[in-house]
Amino acid sequence: MLRRSNARLRHGPDGPQAAGLHRAAPAGERAALIACYAEAEGCTDAAFPGLKFVRVSRPTTCQILHALGPALTVVGQGRTTARFDEVELEYDASRYAVVARDAAFEEAITEVDSASPYLAMSLEIPPDAIARMLLALADADAEPRAEAAPAVVSDLDTPIEDAVVRLLRAIRAPVERRIVAPLAFEELVFRLLRSEAAAMVRGAVGRDRDADKIQAAMRFLRANVERPLSVEEVARHVAMSPSHFAHRFRAVARVSPMRYLKQLRLQHARALLLSGLRASEAAQRAGYESASHFTRDFKRRFGAAPGDYAERFRKP
Repeated sequence: MLRRSNARLRHGPDGPQAAGLHRAAPAGERAALIACYAEAEGCTDAAFPGLKFVRVSRPTTCQILHALGPALTVVGQGRTTARFDEVELEYDASRYAVVARDAAFEEAITEVDSASPYLAMSLEIPPDAIARMLLALADADAEPRAEAAPAVVSDLDTPIEDAVVRLLRAIRAPVERRIVAPLAFEELVFRLLRSEAAAMVRGAVGRDRDADKIQAAMRFLRANVERPLSVEEVARHVAMSPSHFAHRFRAVARVSPMRYLKQLRLQHARALLLSGLRASEAAQRAGYESASHFTRDFKRRFGAAPGDYAERFRKP
């Protein structure tokens, strides 16, 4: 028997309730922007990393797995039900959901048709983005609230609504996507870390005495994503033994150093493809020695071969 949870979470002292802003902002612009980007039926990748749009015009049930980090889902139109084993959560355009990393669930969308499709956005939040913000907030050692649920649903308050809309506006033009969208994304992470979803978001980053060194390692990996790297070299850069580094990296980032590097390479290759490079050039620049290996990894991550994926964004 499924247990249904319709409870809306209340915000803490730093949240909008204290400022009299508990009610969500109007969803008109958000819905219009999501509808604009979610042109095709099903799931559509955006040009911004980790951002996807969903359009569903007929009742459907599908299996979903969030494995890389917590994912924020904001509905533009319609209602969905997410089932996690014995827990059932419902959310619509007045609420948002944050789903834990490594959480598999079933999503059911029922009350839809071609005239009124379900429209939503989903944004993956990388662990390093969360760790950077926690350090900036001097909150890296905060004791996270116990969070047994695989997801949280909360009212879509004005600060988060506004940050979402700013991000959606900024991804339209290449220059704004490169300069403004990352700022809107950082603001969104900040807002989530001051919301009732904070415990879920913090859970993507382990609390560890070596967190500063792991953050330095993440920066080193990002800065050197185009060249060959080994665990030994990265460990040496942060003055740790390879075995201790690998263990502590997984404890903080929740993934191994090499898996983290692989995701960085794929995101870098994706950006290079969208800038106009051929697949072979993007693979080489992203540190792949084998084109077939690159194509296989890229298709597994983004759902299409590199050339086909880039072609989607070249169409007017």
